[in-house]
Amino acid sequence: MNKGHSEHTVDIPGEFYSFSSGALFDHCIDCDKYLLEKDTEYFIEKAIRQYEGYKVRDVIFEYAICFECADRVRREMSVESIQNVENFFMENVDMSRRMEIMMENPGNPQEWISHCLLKETSMNELGEFQLYAQCRGDKMEMGQMPYMISGAALEEIQHLLSSRTLDELNGFMDRHFGPPPDLMELLPSRRVVLI
Repeated sequence: MNKGHSEHTVDIPGEFYSFSSGALFDHCIDCDKYLLEKDTEYFIEKAIRQYEGYKVRDVIFEYAICFECADRVRREMSVESIQNVENFFMENVDMSRRMEIMMENPGNPQEWISHCLLKETSMNELGEFQLYAQCRGDKMEMGQMPYMISGAALEEIQHLLSSRTLDELNGFMDRHFGPPPDLMELLPSRRVVLI
């Protein structure tokens, strides 16, 4: 997604707080820049697993990344991968439905993330999903984001990425979330689609 200011902002809802601290994300995962200054723009990404029949959720990974670092990581992706992902979004996002949700719920981010942006599947029906938000200081911008993407859609997106891009994204994940080797086989496949 491109950098751009939304005219409408809301307080960042709890779904986008850091699970580990219970508070707002306050530093960029990559450069450690302080994020809660009024005009500092950044993205939040959270991967969540929920268990059928239980009201329990596990956070697989979460982070906030400043615009500058997100842009640098995006530039490391292959042109082919970026084009493939953009085409996938254009082909699979029901823009008229998305606009309807946005207009009916202008200040309600929970409605914006209640269904997969690409598959329209309800969050309640999913075992795994990722949340995305664009923020400025302590506010969430209500523009192209926030949105939620299901694990099934993320699997499809992974297949659109070149080997080079997958290597870059896996390197990002390993730098910031790499578990001890003996735990690697216990973890679900890690997915990252940088904003």
